[in-house]
Amino acid sequence: MLISTWNKFHSTLKIGVILLIVGTGPLIISIIASELGFIDIGNAVGPGIVAFVSFYPSIILILIGSILSYRKNKKQKKD
Repeated sequence: MLISTWNKFHSTLKIGVILLIVGTGPLIISIIASELGFIDIGNAVGPGIVAFVSFYPSIILILIGSILSYRKNKKQKKD
């Protein structure tokens, strides 16, 4: 079910989602681990810079990919 849904998406949308997860994931994980007391991260400059650099391009790719996926699925239903 999940694989067939993932295959319906345009590749631009897939790249955007993966970039968002890979770019912001380390920062979110370090913030959660720090708040739960597992580690004392201190100043998370490295993951913050990676999240900053990757966030906006991933959002743009997700928006473009969503539009392209909608158009592709609409065209397939019409045929």
